[in-house]
Amino acid sequence: MSASATPLFPFHLTPGGPKLSQTLLSEIPSDLRENPEASLLLMGCRLGENLIALSEHFTGRLIGIEEDTESIFHAKMAITESALESRVSARLMAPVQTNFRPGQFDVVMMEGIFSGYPPTRVLKEALRVLQHPGWLLLSDSCWLEQQVPTYVRDVWESREHKLLTREALRTLLEERGLEIITLEDRSDVLEGFYHQFTGTVKGIAKSGFEGMKHLKGLVKHYKHEIDVYRKHGGDRYMGYMSAVARRIAQE
Repeated sequence: MSASATPLFPFHLTPGGPKLSQTLLSEIPSDLRENPEASLLLMGCRLGENLIALSEHFTGRLIGIEEDTESIFHAKMAITESALESRVSARLMAPVQTNFRPGQFDVVMMEGIFSGYPPTRVLKEALRVLQHPGWLLLSDSCWLEQQVPTYVRDVWESREHKLLTREALRTLLEERGLEIITLEDRSDVLEGFYHQFTGTVKGIAKSGFEGMKHLKGLVKHYKHEIDVYRKHGGDRYMGYMSAVARRIAQE
């Protein structure tokens, strides 16, 4: 990310941050990344950090969506500050039901969406708006083992939201007609992600930084999660994965 954008994002809201997003994007063909007529949808754009970072390596149009008013407000501000309004935008929208046209995007990227919404519903919508052929990129939390203790599972899951294992993700994508190019364990990004919430983010939240008041809620939310992950063996079961998949052209 350019130095001018860095002050807008003193912390990351996705494990791996923009570096992981750019790494996944680099796995699609260069002629698509460099095509000014191509389009990319980022489901889960948060405050806009990864969306802006992706624009440095994707020449076409980028749209980010998020179902949080404060996050979208900040993302719009960051896009304006970065002088990217001509080809980058952020919209308030639920990833399970968008108003985009069928096949509108050449690339759909999902960050932390499977762990926040029912995976089958959000994947159905992602595939609805994805071109034939097209590319699906994702990164998300996952279980590293099939059998997870209840005290760990209850921290990351709810009745509505269940996490997938690596094997379950592979099965889900292949059943939907996607060719998996890479499926990788990215669990090493979690320690740095959680460390923010005991340092940088906690400090910002306490200072009442304008536009970041919701961070107080995030710090409180992550406190128990961090304790289980670091002190009570949660790191054995909780992981992070990424996938790059290709949708072939219809005959």
